Amino acid sequence: MDRNDGNRTLLLALIPLGIALNLTIGTLVNVIKVPVYLDAIGTIVVAILAVPMPAIATGVGSFLLGGVLTNPVLPWFSGTQAAIGLYAAFAAKRGWFRTMPTTIATGIGLGVIAGVASAPVIVYLFGGITGSGASLVVAFLLASGKGLLNSVLLSGLAAEPIDKTLQCLLAIWLLKGLPNGLLVRFDVTTLAKNGIIRRERAPVPEI
Repeated sequence: MDRNDGNRTLLLALIPLGIALNLTIGTLVNVIKVPVYLDAIGTIVVAILAVPMPAIATGVGSFLLGGVLTNPVLPWFSGTQAAIGLYAAFAAKRGWFRTMPTTIATGIGLGVIAGVASAPVIVYLFGGITGSGASLVVAFLLASGKGLLNSVLLSGLAAEPIDKTLQCLLAIWLLKGLPNGLLVRFDVTTLAKNGIIRRERAPVPEI
């Protein structure tokens, strides 16, 4: 097996690991009904380690499988997961996860994108209520006289940036805990841009 074959195998192995991470944490959060999701950490991790396609496959795959195993609502939000994978990979390529402030800003931007992408599905397919903790915020806004679309958008824009910022921070924390020997098998340039791995400099020869 050449290096390229080995890399492809490694990238493919990331997908089920990312799916497991999404489903495990996301299901736990959904059970306790807090107004965040934490269901895309695996997608973000894969996006930073690899190119966008494995990240999209991780996000969409986790929600399709989650629809069968845990929550029948999830498959309808597969498009949101695809958007998360694309945005996280785009941000990683530009080094937006390198510092705490830029990671927070990236998480806020990701939250806005996720909230806008999810709102039409929540409104037109589920009438504003999906059974998540965020639905409690929607119900409160509806009771206060807000319209359905405005309630869903406001709920998403209130919860999603916090949720996605937490997920970005957790993803970086997990990646920084991995050994360098494993990380160097992925996109070293992107990982170095984001401060996750440091390239070893060749020793200066003694004169």
